[in-house]
Amino acid sequence: GVIGSATVGGWDAETALTRDSGNPDLWKGTVTLTVGELKFRANNAWDINFGDNGANKSLEYGGDNIAVAEAGNYTIELSLVGVAKYTYKLTKN
Repeated sequence: GVIGSATVGGWDAETALTRDSGNPDLWKGTVTLTVGELKFRANNAWDINFGDNGANKSLEYGGDNIAVAEAGNYTIELSLVGVAKYTYKLTKN
């Protein structure tokens, strides 16, 4: 899921993403975001969390918070293909 000041639940509650039925390495969600930051994490816990060092759409374990510069409704995609190739997309709808 995603969590952070840009999400509905803030830093206290994760917004779930759904595994794509055609691609088990892809997780998606349509989420309303505000200006702020977010991170990806697994299982409603901080043991596994991903951020983006360098703002290059590539995720790192424990990486930097991801900035959301514009409020709106977004499609979020999290691709978990290969340990060194985790990526994400935030597409404003």
